[in-house]
Amino acid sequence: MATGLSWIDISVIFALMACVTWGGHRLSGGIKDRDGFFQAGGSLPWWAVSASIVATLVSSVTFVSVPAAVFKDGGNLTYFQVILGLAFGKILVSLLVARPFYLSRGIHTSYEYIGARMDTRTGEMSMLIGLALNVINSGVKLLTASLVLDVITGWGIAGCAAVVVSFGVLWSALSGLKTVIWTDLLLFVLFSAGAVFALIFMVFQLEASIPQALQALDDQAKLVLFDFTTDLSASYSIWAGVFGALCLTLAQACAQGTWQRVRACRSAADATKAYSWSAAFYLTHIVILGVGLALSAFYAERGLPVEIATQLTASPDRIFPYFIVSEIPVGISGLFIAAIFAAAISTLDSALAETADLSVRHLYERAMPNQTERHYMFASRCLVLFWGVVFFAVTLFFARYKAQGLLDLTFKLPNYLNGMIFATIILARFRIGSFASFVPGALASCAVVFALQKLDIAFFYWCPAGGAVMLAVVWALDRSRPEMDGIVVK
Repeated sequence: MATGLSWIDISVIFALMACVTWGGHRLSGGIKDRDGFFQAGGSLPWWAVSASIVATLVSSVTFVSVPAAVFKDGGNLTYFQVILGLAFGKILVSLLVARPFYLSRGIHTSYEYIGARMDTRTGEMSMLIGLALNVINSGVKLLTASLVLDVITGWGIAGCAAVVVSFGVLWSALSGLKTVIWTDLLLFVLFSAGAVFALIFMVFQLEASIPQALQALDDQAKLVLFDFTTDLSASYSIWAGVFGALCLTLAQACAQGTWQRVRACRSAADATKAYSWSAAFYLTHIVILGVGLALSAFYAERGLPVEIATQLTASPDRIFPYFIVSEIPVGISGLFIAAIFAAAISTLDSALAETADLSVRHLYERAMPNQTERHYMFASRCLVLFWGVVFFAVTLFFARYKAQGLLDLTFKLPNYLNGMIFATIILARFRIGSFASFVPGALASCAVVFALQKLDIAFFYWCPAGGAVMLAVVWALDRSRPEMDGIVVK
């Protein structure tokens, strides 16, 4: 495995990032206030927002781990079931919250929406939980991305994280959400093109014909798409994959990032369209699955060095980085590495914009009321930088203890709370419950998730099960009649 990059590859990476920076800034235009900075002033086309929605969710780990899940011994295409759940979830989000979020007036965050629909204390508690989870998730995603990038570049975890954070902060601070969405669109094109190129490159390098290669893959059971097992410990069954991913997507509707992208669109119809059509952009995930199949066929013909094969037994995620540094010509490999950086940055810049927005609206503005809009704009950019430093520090902290189980805890913690968050956005959407019923419902949800973990139930079941229990408890305690409109006007 290579431990460094040529100067040509490094030049390609930074030239591409510079071009994306310039292009994103040029497309963004100017901004005048916080609504323009954090919600793009409702000025963006739905298709750009749609691509950004998916780009935010495609991490560099997805770009590397999904092909590895197909390539490894016993690997197959059952991750496709998760893709279906994610796609259906985006359509459901478009039907459930896009119109109410867009048409609501007098509020600026998704948690203010929850507070207006339920009560203020519920909204504030949800905001604090959402802010904490955003920091934890961003630290974990940045760490896992840096681990992947370090394998390819040899720059170290801190060096890789610093590059990702620097570009994330720069793009978020330039013109806020406008720059984030336009750069996300450009980055989405970049890593999608990288996946397509890798697939085509390997297919044309095969000695066997495509039908012969597919037959060989089928003989290894790598073409399996669906698993209908009722074993609740199986993570990638049709039930766990589709329903679990669908509910996790609904939980993400509670986040400020969803509110920002809905309000960035030009109309309620465009906001609905952006989320509905984002399901189609998951075709990139299917291409990435195809990369895993192509890697299997490619190395079945050529074989792997013994040293690399031994490494892959313990760390199967190394297969795509190994392919990039050993098979792709210098210069072109820089494009692939830039694509993996792109996936990491597109996840982080959205988290920075979301966290800074919550900090200004819910915390800073209350501590410093009645300031000018120019003052709050300056504070917004300062908070983008502040959270970038925080995410970087959290990443380095997690990196110190990753061998001692802390990293596992940070992966599990969001899944303890996702069911509660999933239930909260549904309760708020239909105006059911208050803080008095929210707290016992949330505790019941966490208790159910704890029990499922002890029973070794696959984590994809945790969100729907925990959410269903919370919905039942809140409904039993409150018995409010659902209000279907979902629009808040203050």
